[in-house]
Amino acid sequence: MAKIGSPLFIVREDCGRDLMEILGRLSEIGYNGIEFLGFFGNKPSDIRKRLGSCGLTAVGDHVPFDEFAANTRKVIDEHKEIGCGYITVGAPKADGLPGGENYARTIETYEKLGEAVNSAGMKLLFHNHAEELRNTSNGKMVLENILDDVRADLLYFEPDLGWIQIGGADPVYYMQKYNSRCPVVHFKDYMPIAADEKGFVFRPTGYGVMNNAVLYAMSLSFNPVPEWYIMDHDCAYERDAYDDLALSLDYFKNLMMVTK
Repeated sequence: MAKIGSPLFIVREDCGRDLMEILGRLSEIGYNGIEFLGFFGNKPSDIRKRLGSCGLTAVGDHVPFDEFAANTRKVIDEHKEIGCGYITVGAPKADGLPGGENYARTIETYEKLGEAVNSAGMKLLFHNHAEELRNTSNGKMVLENILDDVRADLLYFEPDLGWIQIGGADPVYYMQKYNSRCPVVHFKDYMPIAADEKGFVFRPTGYGVMNNAVLYAMSLSFNPVPEWYIMDHDCAYERDAYDDLALSLDYFKNLMMVTK
């Protein structure tokens, strides 16, 4: 059965002060696993012990593309030590994007990283932001170029459904096109607000404009079905971030119960 994970981005400042305490708080809220944002100065061995004592699983970690390419073996060994099933990367610098002079090298790097991660018993994921849905090359979005040009068994897709929609694209299209490559899915919700400088504000999952019920039901037809769903939003504003994470978790648990 699929499990629900918490991101650390929304509580990153607290994690910088005491990651071990925050892991305990997220366990108490009821999350099954954690998607890391680095180790905040802690040793992998200590993190693994803390996860075990809290009953949490290390879903994966977001590692900058260039950092992973430069320190591949070290990154893999550390993440294997804490029990990660996945390592997530994003887009490279501008010259490595589709149409850039280093794009061919980018594809080679993704594939080398994917081979190394596969050999360690994990999977390499690509996590999108809105920018990859706002720029095109060769008649396709940047996101599609990257996913289409890297071998599917070497780079899996961690769709951030909220960022896809914020970027002006249709999450349904990307879920359908890459339905065999999505072991981890980010459910991010938001509310359009013209007065905000970004044009939107983040909301707990289920409390914004995303059609989460349809998107979750669609994910159940994936082959294979996702292993993890991450309740991701970036900022709680005036609200308590842990209350927001609890709202997201409760909503999604109920959604899973009523959707077959």
